[in-house]
Amino acid sequence: MLAEILLPIIVGAVILACLSVPLYIIVFLATFYLQIFVNDVPLAAIYQGAVESLSKISLMAVPYFVFAGALIQHSSLGQRLIIVFAVTLRNVRAGLALACLLSFGFFGAISGSPPATVAALGKLIYKPLEKAHGEKTALGLMTSSGTLSSIIPPSIPMILFCVATESNVAKLFEAGIIPGLLTILVIGLYLFIKGGRSSAEVITEEGVELPSLGKALYQGIPVIVLPVLILGSIYAGVCTPTEAGALAAFYSFVVPLFILRDVKFKAVPGILVDSIKVTAQVFILVTATIAFAQAITMAQLPRMLTDALSGMGWVEFLIFLNIVLLIAGCFFDPGSAILILAPLLLPTCRALGIDPIHMGIIFTFNLSIGFFTPPIGLSIFVVQSVLKKPAGLIIRSVIPYLFLYLFVMALVTYIPELSLSFSRLIH
Repeated sequence: MLAEILLPIIVGAVILACLSVPLYIIVFLATFYLQIFVNDVPLAAIYQGAVESLSKISLMAVPYFVFAGALIQHSSLGQRLIIVFAVTLRNVRAGLALACLLSFGFFGAISGSPPATVAALGKLIYKPLEKAHGEKTALGLMTSSGTLSSIIPPSIPMILFCVATESNVAKLFEAGIIPGLLTILVIGLYLFIKGGRSSAEVITEEGVELPSLGKALYQGIPVIVLPVLILGSIYAGVCTPTEAGALAAFYSFVVPLFILRDVKFKAVPGILVDSIKVTAQVFILVTATIAFAQAITMAQLPRMLTDALSGMGWVEFLIFLNIVLLIAGCFFDPGSAILILAPLLLPTCRALGIDPIHMGIIFTFNLSIGFFTPPIGLSIFVVQSVLKKPAGLIIRSVIPYLFLYLFVMALVTYIPELSLSFSRLIH
């Protein structure tokens, strides 16, 4: 029965994808097929379900974080952040590479978008990084480190997972802290062991004077404060994630325009339009996939899938889940894959005793790796566009970092406490 229902959907989706039909249209067509031919539901109910999907308050965080990230991308905050870490690690082995890694991770806690992080910081740090470590290390580190923006909260894929599964956004944000820091630690150890020149050696060669640590920290206060403000307000219980998003958008508007004055008012309409386009794309996909999730639930596909996988233990299922998500991440952006697969696999996870929050971290981590794996790999194409480097060279450069991410992914998958202990500690 499960195969009879899924086969027409899969075949139709593959054909439409080959014809370059947008994903949200494919999902809507699959929804119509299920509701009309399998569930015998009138079209009016499909429309009502699609409209209701946008009423979730947690979705309001998305436009706020998108707008904040776009404003920051056009300001000097990224440059200030890089200088802070470059000065702090100026005499440390592989200091510039570590500064790049920390800058991308820190910026990720602001923007929540890997492509935005790569675009904002890529040009600023590539040349000195290439001089210190060579072309392949520079390209691989930059392309893969953008993924931290999706793993470290606040993360848009995390928000979409909570929308798809009706989970608690704040708890999932809390669960992302240790996996994100662990990823930075593992990659940082690799860079330190691999070695390379310090930031002071490289930047001084280019005739650029690094400021003192005190001056760098003073200049970096506007950007250092922001993630503390966002995450601190959520974990202290002062703000919901949506309110923290609004706070981030307000801060990112006021500071660059009125205090730093490095974003001009005439640029704001363009930034706003770009943010609206990104938000509209997300919301259209959310509408389509939540309507699809309602259809598959009515068709009892999650229950059928749970029955089909009932012979698996939790270890075998998590291996299966990782493989499915890694493959999906190669062909879909994380948001799309989460919204389609999470409602389908959630009942199986619950039946095997897997915490939905732990499941959310597994989803987010696995699918985020897809940002730097072909053929879709958005970060690969952003680096290619920003630095004018061949895609093949970039893909070869990320291979060592792919193995590091897979190692951390395995730890996060099979040690649930890495995701769940921080939340238990602060509550």
